[in-house]
Amino acid sequence: MKKIILVGSSIFEAWGIPAGLDRTYSIRNRAVGGTITSYWRQSILPALANETPDAVLYYCGSNDINENVPAQEIIANTLHCRQIIRSAHPTARFAYFGIIKAPQKLGKWDLIDSLNSTIQLSLGADDLYIESNHVFLKNGHPPEKYYIEDGLHLTSEAYAALSAYGTPIITSWLG
Repeated sequence: MKKIILVGSSIFEAWGIPAGLDRTYSIRNRAVGGTITSYWRQSILPALANETPDAVLYYCGSNDINENVPAQEIIANTLHCRQIIRSAHPTARFAYFGIIKAPQKLGKWDLIDSLNSTIQLSLGADDLYIESNHVFLKNGHPPEKYYIEDGLHLTSEAYAALSAYGTPIITSWLG
């Protein structure tokens, strides 16, 4: 059975074990709420210690935006994490989940588009970019039913939609 490791911030931490993927893969969720990309630059290896992942799914950067981390640093940290994973686990594949345009980030959506686009273009041929914003936006607006009161974190309904969208993409990618 193929092993998937989730790393990143609270969006992934709260996802737990993605519905649908749990029937096909061995999944470990190592995400830590509140983290930023520089944390993962330092902590990705310990998070993968004693693991032999077939794939690492990564979601981080939203908290960086809140902390005004420069865009180039967010990009560099994310790509460095990808390189660390490749060096430690040469056969492991890397999937980057684009930063979500949550209501809390209104006014920063152009930055999110730029970050996601730059990271997507920087990924390798075997990597996967998952753009979920069209799942979380209806007519250009985030539905309230997908976000808890803080306007950032997702509801169970949003996680169900993310799982329904992401599971076939990840399954096809991993073959």
